[in-house]
Amino acid sequence: MEDNAESDEDWNYQFLEELVEDVEENQNIMQCIECGKCIGECPASKISDFNIRKIIRKILRGDKSVLKDSDIWYCFLCERCKRVCPKKGVNIPLLIINLRNESFKKGYGPRYNDLTKYVEMAEKFLTNGTVLEDPLDGSLPASRIDELNEICNFARIKYVFKASEASKAHKKKINKKRDKK
Repeated sequence: MEDNAESDEDWNYQFLEELVEDVEENQNIMQCIECGKCIGECPASKISDFNIRKIIRKILRGDKSVLKDSDIWYCFLCERCKRVCPKKGVNIPLLIINLRNESFKKGYGPRYNDLTKYVEMAEKFLTNGTVLEDPLDGSLPASRIDELNEICNFARIKYVFKASEASKAHKKKINKKRDKK
């Protein structure tokens, strides 16, 4: 990692304490040993700059700028990181959801470009069970895809997909008319 802590004074756990106040399980991220297994299995890290180790380091340093980072919007919440983590109880998807909620509470949320990229990646993930052409360990089980669809329905992400598809169809129609002229 590029920004290693020099001493214990470099760490500030106040931000983590705030996150733990919301979700007690977030306390477990202090167990992270930076082995990199989570990043090795992460489909979002294969196609974006998503790096959960960098996010955890910022949280442990008390760097609230993580709430403005694009990275927190690239996670698919697929739980591959959770399954391969050698430290039990580290729930990265739950942490990401908590960070996204905090980001909204502070009035940040995703930037338009971040949201567009996230919607594209999420749409592939939800329709195919994978974002990559060659999935790391196969597609997700149907039960997990159903669960993700339920989450997306609750979060109105499906509405965003439909709006995106309608916009694409409209642009195609306009381009066809231009091409005919």
